Amino acid sequence: MGVKPRVLVMMATYRGESWVGEQIDSILGQEGVDVTLRICDDQSPDGTFSICRSYANRFPNIIATRNEMNLGVNDNFMQMLYEDEAGDYDYYAFSDQDDLWMPNKLEAAVEMIEAKTSSEEPALYYCDLFNVEGRNESRELYQFSECERHPATVLLRNYINGCVMVFNRSLAQIVRSYRPNHFPRMHDVWLHMAGRFCGTVIADTDHAYMKRRITGSNVVGKTTLNPGSIGETIKLALLAFQPYDRVQSETAQLFYAGYDKYLKPEGRRVLEEFLHYRDSLDNRIRYSGSRSYWLPSPEALLRMKVGVLLGFY
Repeated sequence: MGVKPRVLVMMATYRGESWVGEQIDSILGQEGVDVTLRICDDQSPDGTFSICRSYANRFPNIIATRNEMNLGVNDNFMQMLYEDEAGDYDYYAFSDQDDLWMPNKLEAAVEMIEAKTSSEEPALYYCDLFNVEGRNESRELYQFSECERHPATVLLRNYINGCVMVFNRSLAQIVRSYRPNHFPRMHDVWLHMAGRFCGTVIADTDHAYMKRRITGSNVVGKTTLNPGSIGETIKLALLAFQPYDRVQSETAQLFYAGYDKYLKPEGRRVLEEFLHYRDSLDNRIRYSGSRSYWLPSPEALLRMKVGVLLGFY
């Protein structure tokens, strides 16, 4: 039997005492890989950290620490990836505290990455997932599979959840080579952009290897499109009358500056086109009709195009 790939799983916890133990068990039960579970608790006021610490006391492949102050989910995840100790693994994955992973989740990802890329090629894999609400289960990410043909979508709206991502050392090394002062958007957006513009994204929406419990306290819930939502339209209209942050443009600018030397030609083109879309009305009109981004709901796509035309991103 060969040496198992070493995988670092990074779990951010906060108020998760009701579910975190089951998720830790499902990670410890991963087959075909050598897992190290890194847990960082973000000052949970309940018993979450006590549960995590008890696991760490029993299992040498679990490291559990607690932040001195609450950082928020985004910075909590990213600080684990940038730790010195995080540099020596073959593969990396993010984990939420309230999910359940199937035993072959990591093994399936590693096998597909190795089948489709070389070890030197930066690669990001993702699968589909099951949303679990009571007794109901539903698949989510398959509806976004067409987005793989429209690489600029992530610049306006992310559709890949961090909990379904697995990425290799080559991609992790690129990400770790630069750290901005802050991340305007979520950690999974940053990793998605790295895979999309600096490497290869492997979409496996035919398979779902995990269950996400929709508990009502999830930091990020289902990726919904709200195709007929009046509320979404009203929020877009209100931007015309109040100050707003263009976090999408800020994120793209930081990313472009930090990873310029790693960008693939097509990735560079997509980023530059987006970064200049607000330079003139002609650019906004042209970009609003671009085929480089897409959403499966015509109504949601129309709202996005209107937002582009008005320069809201």
